[in-house]
Order: sequence, then C-alpha cells, then structure tokens
Amino acid sequence: MFLSLAKNGDRWGGLAIGTSPRPSVAEISSPKLPQLEGLALELLAIYERRPPIDVRIRKSLMATPSLGGARPKGTLRGEDGFWLVKPILPSDTRDIPLLEHLTQQLGTEAGLNFAQTVHHQVKDGLSVMRSFRFDRNGSRRIMAISGASLLGTEYPGKLDPSLWSYPRLAEELRRIGAPSEDIIELFNRMVFNAVVGNDDDHPRNHAAIYHPLESRWRLSPAFDVVPNPDEDPRSLTMQLSLGRFDISREAVLDDALRFGFTSRVEAESHLNTLLERIKLAFEVIKPRFSKDLAQILTRRIANGLRLLKAM
Repeated sequence: MFLSLAKNGDRWGGLAIGTSPRPSVAEISSPKLPQLEGLALELLAIYERRPPIDVRIRKSLMATPSLGGARPKGTLRGEDGFWLVKPILPSDTRDIPLLEHLTQQLGTEAGLNFAQTVHHQVKDGLSVMRSFRFDRNGSRRIMAISGASLLGTEYPGKLDPSLWSYPRLAEELRRIGAPSEDIIELFNRMVFNAVVGNDDDHPRNHAAIYHPLESRWRLSPAFDVVPNPDEDPRSLTMQLSLGRFDISREAVLDDALRFGFTSRVEAESHLNTLLERIKLAFEVIKPRFSKDLAQILTRRIANGLRLLKAM
C-alpha cells in the first residue's frame, strides 16, 4: 500500500509502481540546494524519531520511497541535477559523510569511475554529504538495475551466499551487453574495496544503468563506498573468487579470467599497476582528510597494499 501511494518521481531508476499498467509519474518535487541544511536536519530528526522541524520537508520525505541503505537520505534538486543527501548520525563513531566523500575522491584520483560527491558543514558544524544521482538526467529518468537484481539475490538477507560474487556480477554485466572496460572497472572496484577496507560492498551497492545514446547497459559509477571506520576488515561481503571472501592476493587473482583477462600473468600485471595507482592517489588526497581519518586510512591502505602485493 505504501509503495502504491508513494510518489513515483523520486523512485530508483525508471521504476514506477501503481495499480494500473501505466502508473502516473510525477515530477520530483524535492527541496532545492538552498534548503540543504533544512533537509539534513529533517533527515536527522527522522532518524532520532523526533517531531518535524519543517513540516513541508517532512511531508515530502514521507511521500517518497527510500532509495535503500541503512542511512536516512533524501533527494535534493541542484542546478545541475539531483543529489542524494546524507547527514552524520549520532551513532557514527567517525565523520562518515566526510569519509565517504573523500573515499569517492580517492577512487576518482586513482582513475576509477566514482559518483561525484560534495561535502558541506551546515548548522552547528553538522557534516553532510551529497552524492550525484546518476539515475537522473535533469527530470529524465534513467533505467537502472541493482547488482542484487542482476545476481538474482536480495539485500538484506541472502538467498544463497554463493550469489554474492564479483566474478558472477562480471558475467552478468557481460550477459546484458556491458563492454569489456566495464568488467575491468568492476575488478578495479573489487581491489579498491579490499585495499580501503570497504566491507559494506553488498550487491545493492553495485548497479548498472542504461545509456540511451549507446543503446546498451553500462556499469554505473561507484557509490556508497565507505571504509569500515572501526576495524580493519579481513574479508569483503562479496566473494572475490569462488568461495573466497578473504582480502588476499590469491583471492583477487583466482578468478581473474572471469573478468576478461587473457592470462593470470596479465591479471597480475594489471593488479600491480592498480595498487600503485591507489597508493599514489592516496598521497594526493590524504591532506584533505581530518587527522583521525588520515591516521585510519594511512594504516588501512598500507595493510591492504601489503595483503595484495606480490611477496
């Protein structure tokens, strides 16, 4: 009932839900960029189960379906498109919005295709990040499909742990017509997640989007890439190779041919180059981190590189 009554404009990708074969799709009536602070404060109030601060913003948030994930988020309209807004939460042990923003910048600096993000400090120093919605082009809806749907699984919950797999996702991308460079990009993201310790890499944090001008599906920009802020993970949520979730060089390389590499030697050479790119990119981005986040990522990345480098 909630999904049938919720507005379709803000829904993920080109999906629309209704009681007729052609449900109505209204324009997104999201707050605009000058209302960023109000939107962030309202999201925080919802998380803390407090009464509305701004009734109009609360009403718009409650009339739209959640775009997934454990953190409260809302859509904001900017001059250049739509953005997802995520504020820091009282339960955060670190500045997660800043950590996510800088990790996205790190991925971009390393040559990977990451979604654009912007970080803000609003009322009383409240940390807020906004991430560009790649499933919108102005008011035009872009078809999108999650990694969970491609793998035939669900999140939360696992129908079959063997379905949560980077090599299987690579094969599904190939099956729907994604080009070889997207398959290699997925390999690169798997390695990046292992290096920075992003163990929240579940299937709904991967997606494909349809490119009308190319008439084909492509891997979406990377999103929701956040290193574990509290501990150094020893494994990822998605399998790196058949039956292996552990962060190790062998796990990364065991199924490398399923990503399109012609030989293990080629995959090893690519991996070595990628690790160096990530290392150099961190030296560029590191001064932007706060002191505590810099300490965490310095140790984390050094450990990740050690685990994935050739002995």
